[in-house]
Amino acid sequence: IRVPPLHTCKDRQEDLKMGEPRMARVDVSILVREKGAKVKRGKYLYIIASKDFPKGPGNPISGSAYVENTTVNRMALQCLVDALQRIHRPSMVTIHTTSGYLQSGYRSLPEWKENGWTRKDKKELRNADLWQQADKLLSNHAVRFKMQI
Repeated sequence: IRVPPLHTCKDRQEDLKMGEPRMARVDVSILVREKGAKVKRGKYLYIIASKDFPKGPGNPISGSAYVENTTVNRMALQCLVDALQRIHRPSMVTIHTTSGYLQSGYRSLPEWKENGWTRKDKKELRNADLWQQADKLLSNHAVRFKMQI
């Protein structure tokens, strides 16, 4: 399933024609192997790959962490935030994930911000702290999601 991103790569490409420096193309893979809603102890992994990074092709950046007493959705979101913290310049970011939670949450960011980081029905937004971090980290990038099976 392909969902159009909020900040499309095409929009950013138009900006490039107006004299902005060339954006790096970056692939971020988010890997969370846990199943079920609650996780007593789990591990996530991210891999960032780009032929445009100074290290050059074939040198991906990766990171991982163990987390305890959390949810699979929070693990995936924390993994995304950790990965985005490693990308320091505006980039065309493709996020590869199996998490529909990340993709649908990304689409909902403008609405949540407008509602003071609450849901439409004014109920508490789960993981609002991480969504706020993700929003800030994604703001300088052209973003699209690629759902993995």
